[in-house]
Amino acid sequence: MEMTAGKIHTAEVASEVCNETFEIQYYLPKNFTDLYKHNVIITFDSQDFFKYGQIERIYQKLRVDEEIERAIIVGVPYSSVEWRNHYFSPNGEHHENMVTFVGRELLKWIDSNFNTLNMANSRVLMGESLAGTFAFSVALQYPTTFPNAVAFSPFVDDAFIERFKSQPNLLQLNLYHTIGLEEDDFKTIMGEQADFLTPNRKLNEFLETEPLEYEYRELDGGHIWKTWKPELESILRHYLA
Repeated sequence: MEMTAGKIHTAEVASEVCNETFEIQYYLPKNFTDLYKHNVIITFDSQDFFKYGQIERIYQKLRVDEEIERAIIVGVPYSSVEWRNHYFSPNGEHHENMVTFVGRELLKWIDSNFNTLNMANSRVLMGESLAGTFAFSVALQYPTTFPNAVAFSPFVDDAFIERFKSQPNLLQLNLYHTIGLEEDDFKTIMGEQADFLTPNRKLNEFLETEPLEYEYRELDGGHIWKTWKPELESILRHYLA
């Protein structure tokens, strides 16, 4: 495996549960050394977190001043819009298997290849849009393994809200949830008109009354990285300070 510090690498991880092999991205920060244990940030739609969010640069800036703890960034990229619908959407045919892949197989791969802290609170899941929904899905399925999850403008429907209502261990979770104020009427990547603001507010109404760590922010802007990127610094501080 390529272990050059300060670079984004790719690896292939075989999944028995999905019966296929996934490309995984990983970033080892500058001055990375296996002598220290690291937190793990896992991003979904990872190529966008690197390209548009520039998450590794934001991490590096905070880390140089030792404002946050050591971490590696592991990512699951998407190969196409259709792929996201099958794997990241809660209504997708491969969604449940993909959640299991992350919760069991990907985690095992990470902990066996890198010197990680290997504790629930040392892991943070992140995603935007459908990938944000997926981050919440993994946390809901594995609250004692992945309690920390971030979702920028997730796709939410009534069935997804029911997943939260039927999870008895919400107390374990530490969620960060954002939605843009311009997302009441916009065109999705699939070219369909959508209202994400109303269902996200509905999810917020439920979560506000539950006994979990929960940060909810309504942001100026729409369903784009220009809205999400400025949040990354405060999120990294939120979980890794």
